[in-house]
Amino acid sequence: MIEAILTDEQKAFRAMLREFGKREIEPHLERRAEGKGFPAEFMAKLAEIGVMGITIPEEYGGAGGGAIGVVISMQELCRAGGFAPLTHMGASRSIAEYASDELKAKYLPSLANGEKLGAYAQTEAGAGSDAAAMRTTAVLQGDHYVLNGTKCFITNAEIADVFVVLAKTDPTQRKGGISVFVVEKGSPGLSVGKDENKMGMEGGPMNEVIFEDCVVPRENLVVSEGETFKMMMRSFNAERCGNSAACLGMAERAFDKAFAYAQQREAFDRPIVKFQGIQWMLADMASQLEAMRLLVYNAAWRIDQKLPAAKEAAIAKCFANENSQRIINDAIQIHGGYGYMKEYEVER
Repeated sequence: MIEAILTDEQKAFRAMLREFGKREIEPHLERRAEGKGFPAEFMAKLAEIGVMGITIPEEYGGAGGGAIGVVISMQELCRAGGFAPLTHMGASRSIAEYASDELKAKYLPSLANGEKLGAYAQTEAGAGSDAAAMRTTAVLQGDHYVLNGTKCFITNAEIADVFVVLAKTDPTQRKGGISVFVVEKGSPGLSVGKDENKMGMEGGPMNEVIFEDCVVPRENLVVSEGETFKMMMRSFNAERCGNSAACLGMAERAFDKAFAYAQQREAFDRPIVKFQGIQWMLADMASQLEAMRLLVYNAAWRIDQKLPAAKEAAIAKCFANENSQRIINDAIQIHGGYGYMKEYEVER
């Protein structure tokens, strides 16, 4: 089914990304495991192959890859063990789909070519899934807005150049009072907190973003109140596909590592892959992976075809997140004690 819906161009892009992962990502996995992230030139290389501009139209220097392009990018980069810029893709998409022509021309080319990195600043301590409960405010004062509040768990915040920020322009409302802004790094009143000490995901920073009387030009308003919540709900469908594809890619790598190890590791005078108990585990893992692929690509295809996809994207995200965890845990079990050791990779 997946091969049937992919174009020749998409298949070629997938093959190129897989080769890129082997060449540019896998050699740096040890560095990443030590918490050092990837080399600074990594983003530029991603831009060269079209990943940074995957959600940006071709007229602004992007690849115009749609939801399937995002899924392929996330799956292959995470399959290689690498960092994938989903938050950059989300920020770029928001500008590409909803901003004025002036803002598109100002920001999209540099986001597409890797000169600038985008971040999406929505989550707050008391407003994660309940996005309408956010407390960051934006008050119009003449020719500019003044933002106050704090966002948390913002991926790539300390290295981002452009933030897509959601804030309440009408705090008396929930869903209807939110607006969207583009805020540049270095704006007066914008600061970034420390990198959170996470369990895993060492390849990219995650920070608080603090707005203290942050001045934002009026023309940097992307979506005004009344329309933003609808925008968020539509954007979430694509983001769920990207998240699901990341889970898929990581689970695929774990399966590959477990299968290879089971062929090499011997016990009782034969490779452990010969034992039926191990074969059952590998068969279950392969079945779960195939179901994940079908669900994720179906949701992404529906988005690109402008078909309703809220249910399909939510199902894909739920299934992919839960089953990637099961697959990776089984990969650890197949490795035995070595599954807990960094040398064998599946522990992360």
